[in-house]
Amino acid sequence: MRHLQLFLRRKQIAISGYRKLKAGLDMKQKIINIEQSEYWNEKSGPKWVKNEDALNERLSILTNELFSRAKIKESDKVLDIGCGGGDTTFRVSKLLADGGHVVGADISHTLLNHAKSNFSNIDKMNFVHCDAQNYSFDENYFDKVISRFGVMFFENPSEAFKNILGSMQTNGSLNFVCWADMMENEFITEGMDVITKYTQKVLPEVTKDPGPFAFSDREYVNEVLQSAGFKNINIDKIYTSISTKDSAEQDAELLMGIGPRARILSEENLSGEKMSIIKSEIIQLCEKRQKGKEITYKACLNYVSANK
Repeated sequence: MRHLQLFLRRKQIAISGYRKLKAGLDMKQKIINIEQSEYWNEKSGPKWVKNEDALNERLSILTNELFSRAKIKESDKVLDIGCGGGDTTFRVSKLLADGGHVVGADISHTLLNHAKSNFSNIDKMNFVHCDAQNYSFDENYFDKVISRFGVMFFENPSEAFKNILGSMQTNGSLNFVCWADMMENEFITEGMDVITKYTQKVLPEVTKDPGPFAFSDREYVNEVLQSAGFKNINIDKIYTSISTKDSAEQDAELLMGIGPRARILSEENLSGEKMSIIKSEIIQLCEKRQKGKEITYKACLNYVSANK
């Protein structure tokens, strides 16, 4: 009887210990950035899925900047932060040979489900739903970490990059592109004068809170990466462009459907007549940009690289 009681007691202790360990792991995997999780699952995620082809076309030049500088090797283990619909993750996979692997990470189930449906059963790649700030990535594993406009939304950037640093091999490299000054990116600002005229609302002030332009200040980005423990930090400001072969009407519809313009229009609850007037005037702006079969916008990026 005594032996049985001792056995049961040890089993109880073991179960209790397992539950505590599991609870600790669950906490470590928990989504911290609730606000961005809700935004990218419920609001922006569905819009991205709907407009994915149009957005990837417009971002293609900017994506090329990232890949030309990141210099991914065939055998690299790569982490793609904020992979969204998986376009950049898939592009990495095509550069890899045996031994290479890429993980696409995103906080949005909506976008990851779309990515998995687009890129299922492809060798050398997989997707993980996580908050990069606290997710338990394999330690000292990745040769390269990349991101196309996916790192500006962290709840605590320093802690997130510290966690990412721990997943990288010694001398592994971090490479990402983010938006520079909002006013130097015409694709973001085009049409706002029209919307302001009819709503009296203006572009929101740029802050360091999670958002598209949180990393527009290069000194701030440098401070964040230094505090996380990165070395050899380099930040280049790149002047480039965004272009599309869509019609002026298609382009105007996209401009009105994403970013700060869409938020203002959704909040104002404008009449159908006024929305038609706004759309017509934005179409005219798009037509003025049209040369041949392309509509082009000036764009400005920060290209950031660093090492562990």
